[in-house]
Amino acid sequence: MKALPTIPGTQLAPTPMLAEGLELYVDLMRAAGGQARTLSSQRLRADATAGELQCLLPRAMKTFTTFIVREGQEIALKVYLPEARQRREQTAQPAICYFHGGGFSFGSIESFDVIAAGLAEHSGAVVASVQYRRLPENSYRSAQEDCYAALVWLHEHAADLGIDSSRIAVAGDSVGALLATISAAMARDLGGPRPVCQLLLYGAFALQAGRRAYAASVDPLLTPQRIDSFIGVYHRTQDAAFYPAPLAMNDLSRLPPAIIVAAEHDPLREEGLEYASRLRASGVPVEWSVAAGMIHGFLRAAKLSPAANRQLIDIAHRTRTQLWANATSSS
Repeated sequence: MKALPTIPGTQLAPTPMLAEGLELYVDLMRAAGGQARTLSSQRLRADATAGELQCLLPRAMKTFTTFIVREGQEIALKVYLPEARQRREQTAQPAICYFHGGGFSFGSIESFDVIAAGLAEHSGAVVASVQYRRLPENSYRSAQEDCYAALVWLHEHAADLGIDSSRIAVAGDSVGALLATISAAMARDLGGPRPVCQLLLYGAFALQAGRRAYAASVDPLLTPQRIDSFIGVYHRTQDAAFYPAPLAMNDLSRLPPAIIVAAEHDPLREEGLEYASRLRASGVPVEWSVAAGMIHGFLRAAKLSPAANRQLIDIAHRTRTQLWANATSSS
């Protein structure tokens, strides 16, 4: 592990020891956002520089973008087929409905391509990465409803995609983990398609300003100011009658088994452990792990950091085990 060089005037907290290659990722993220002064330009720069994070896809993998059609709206999804099919009679595959991070306001199916592609490659599952509506121009409820609609769509179109509808997982990183677990709760409450598991990567489960871990953050990218920003936009657009953040939910029972991965230097690590404990207390099986030397968002560094890439492969393999457990007949 290497210590990240401190940039004068940008970081007051002690610099953590980072896993190999993460300092390159941090430099890239700082450079990409350093001159962007508007929300629109920040999103543009993130998408324009996404290629510097993308890994080469396996030759057998096929990708395409399609759309969920709703009244007055379309929701884009990027679909990753780990093996291009030549015959429809091939064995149906499991699937992952994936929701990207980005603090509700940033992130896209383009800028988080590396995670979705890695999950597809190493789990063997079809991955559908969802471009939900972002904040603040939309409400949090709109974003969450888009994610649940994508889960329903993936189940309904299982035969079209060669998917076993009984083996669909929800997954997300950062705020995407929140969107994933609330999608599972909506499926439980609305009688929708029950995910076989939930993959929750360094998730934002509290969204409570003033938590001690936020103020003490040593994460070089997820600073206390950035945390306050994405919590603020969530609360400004949240519908009080809608689902709260997971740690504020009264009923966590009957949710799918969870794989929860935290990062050693992530200020959200404590709430991940807290959420894992709450799930276990509600009777939900949980696999909990902490990635050593890692910061928030580290899976996007898989191209630059061998350690992050190993974590991505391990997470995908663990998800594959859940997806194939107790498999029923294919759809």
